Amino acid sequence: MTLTIPYIPFWSRVRKKFIGPFIVITLIVLYGYFASNNTFLFCGIIILGFSVTQAVISIVSAWTFVNEVKFTEDKIIIGGASINTHWHKEFEIRNSRIEITSEGRGGTKIGYYFTLSSPGQSVDINRTFNWNYTSLLTIFNEFKRLKGEKIIFDEKYFLDIMEKKANSQN
Repeated sequence: MTLTIPYIPFWSRVRKKFIGPFIVITLIVLYGYFASNNTFLFCGIIILGFSVTQAVISIVSAWTFVNEVKFTEDKIIIGGASINTHWHKEFEIRNSRIEITSEGRGGTKIGYYFTLSSPGQSVDINRTFNWNYTSLLTIFNEFKRLKGEKIIFDEKYFLDIMEKKANSQN
């Protein structure tokens, strides 16, 4: 079984992570400038400081991108890119673990991604929040099925939320 999403170039991933927060903070700082007549230099320094910080965060979070997950009988092969250099990593299912992690994405939006790890390597699937939840549920359930593990209570809680999100996307 192979699941894929379209490849997104590095600078497009950075731009996606950077633009939204940058615009929001810039508008808030400019509003503060016009509302209180602060010096423009002070507001410019705040915007510049936030921009540099947000740029670093955007680059680090967009560095690695996973766009393919392939299951074989005893392995899971992850395909992706670091910056724009493509790679494939193989994980033996019996020696690997999968964890669900949630991350706030502003407001009440919460995104979910998986960390697949084995001794010596790990990779995040959906760190850029480009996978649809139906595919993510398939990845998780197939991994657990092939490994022969039961889904624990904490995982079930996250899976139920992801299933609701998947149903609302359809």
